Amino acid sequence: MTASLRHWFAALSPREKWAVLTAALLAVVTFVWFAVIRPVNDGLADAKSRHTTAVLRLAATESQMAALQPLLKAGAPAMTGTLETSVRDRATQAGFVLTTVSPQTNNALLIGIASAKPIALFGWIADMERDGFLVESLSTTDNGDKTISAQITWKLRGI
Repeated sequence: MTASLRHWFAALSPREKWAVLTAALLAVVTFVWFAVIRPVNDGLADAKSRHTTAVLRLAATESQMAALQPLLKAGAPAMTGTLETSVRDRATQAGFVLTTVSPQTNNALLIGIASAKPIALFGWIADMERDGFLVESLSTTDNGDKTISAQITWKLRGI
């Protein structure tokens, strides 16, 4: 096969030889471009994109951890009464009517609020969490009148 190919190439005129060599060189360059260079460039671009995403996620996670540091260092809140009385008093001060209050077995307290504006409720929850009361579970239901009902299980930080 090689001998017949050499014989064929030798029979070509000089101009035809240059054209065949040019076509072969272009074919090799095209193959290298599409088989090696493009996949490597695409892989590098993908790696840079994933790296950028990872760096942004790391920065967001670090800022969230920095925001949690004061809460982690604070310890359990100072209370004069039980968890139940503290939560009742704070809910009353915030203007919420508790429909259910039931202590749980794991030093937690389940409360129910039949109707509350979402902004007020979540603001109150945030204030409670800043003061050391942690939400163990939260379930809300839309009442259909721009208010929600909520079931919240509270625990104390550090207990």
